[in-house]
Amino acid sequence: MKTNANPAPEDRKLITLLDGRRVLIRISGENYIKSDTYNHIFDFSNVDTTIKWYECARDFTIGVLQTYSSSHAYKTWRTCQNFAEWHFDNNYTSRHEIQINDVDYWLRERGFHHWHRFRRFLQYYTTEVGSTTDTELYEFVRDPEMFEEKHGGRYFALVVNDPERGALTEKELRSVQESVNRAYERGVLTLKEWALAWFLIGTGVRPVQIARMKWDDIKISDGPEGLEVTLNIPLAKGRSAGRIQHWKRKAPSVLSDVLIRYHGDRANVSSESDFLFEQNSSLVTKKLLDIFSRLDTYSERLEGPIPLFAYRFRYTLATRALALGASDHEVARLLTHRSVGSIRFYRAALPMIQRPIADAIGPELTYIAQAFQGRLIDDLTEASRRGDSSALIRDFADLVGQSLGACGTTAKCHQNAPRACLSCRKFEPFRAAPWEELLKVLEDDLAAETEDRIKLITAQQIEAVHGIIINRDTLNGKNA
Repeated sequence: MKTNANPAPEDRKLITLLDGRRVLIRISGENYIKSDTYNHIFDFSNVDTTIKWYECARDFTIGVLQTYSSSHAYKTWRTCQNFAEWHFDNNYTSRHEIQINDVDYWLRERGFHHWHRFRRFLQYYTTEVGSTTDTELYEFVRDPEMFEEKHGGRYFALVVNDPERGALTEKELRSVQESVNRAYERGVLTLKEWALAWFLIGTGVRPVQIARMKWDDIKISDGPEGLEVTLNIPLAKGRSAGRIQHWKRKAPSVLSDVLIRYHGDRANVSSESDFLFEQNSSLVTKKLLDIFSRLDTYSERLEGPIPLFAYRFRYTLATRALALGASDHEVARLLTHRSVGSIRFYRAALPMIQRPIADAIGPELTYIAQAFQGRLIDDLTEASRRGDSSALIRDFADLVGQSLGACGTTAKCHQNAPRACLSCRKFEPFRAAPWEELLKVLEDDLAAETEDRIKLITAQQIEAVHGIIINRDTLNGKNA
């Protein structure tokens, strides 16, 4: 970096920090900002004003100091410095212009955890430099979703690794799902709003596709395990002779339950050709944002509420499908893409989108109780199928046939009991079952497993057992 001359005495700026303190910032010197845990040094003495990047990074950081914590501002400043050292000071390039490829290469090398702070700065930087910036970078930081649609997934990894705009982690997705259900149960959401939210969560389709759904696009029929729902999904870009084309898809089980209830309450529906929710995409988007604003969610990555909008669920659907072993054709079908061409970008990004999935496998237990969805009972006399010995769930594989709980439904289930039962709403675990023993078995399996798909499934089962233990201990404490 180029060192400036000594700052003039008037080279100061008085700002108010987030905690209310007023400090005098030296625009071209060193600044010491104390926080609760650290003393941060913001050294602006070496800012090379011949390169717009450095000046923008300094001014942006001073702005961040006034709206975020000093720790967040310091991380932002260091991120901008690290990129500049990599881009300008090394032998990588002599170009002053920043291109989207540069950002992509740097994040792949240094780590995508920098992206959410870096994106905000890039929005500021591209505005300040105006027409001299790379056009693609400008378009990307302004509207990454539109950019992805236009460029066929070239920078998918950048988008999905953004904790504010990208794919949701398992914990975040579960927080959203539970929050949607709680909001409906408490009357915060209407039945229609509840159904709309779950339609987005369960399908990941675009708002324009939701807007094109009619009542006759929902088909309810008898299946081997009860009522099944088939969705006739309109394609966003598919028209033939003026007609919208559709693809059929079986609704996931939770979405099926929601749509069956919504379908049974159609007091204001005059025709099967009426719109299922709203009649255009802008109304759908507006309604979804309104719904999300009323949810009580939490993200460990952001240490606060989860920013939500429609495309986040689309990215989540794609990354989960890839991580769980879906083929390119299956992912394309889920995303209602006509070809698998763009899926190659998703597939190539897969090693770089494992971190959100790994977050769910970590030791943190916040919100883990929500993985368990059933109800605790003492014995078979309290079960939904009380007295029915065939309802017993036993573990012969690891716990020598010990009873873990009861199944609350008579529907035939072809899942792997008892492990698949752990996250089932119909599972009624016994409080006195040896949950710590089962937890140890699952944790050993997770440690030995190498395949991500199986690790993810086992991690969900571990979360569910933790939830059962937490619920059991809470109840035992109340009864003590």
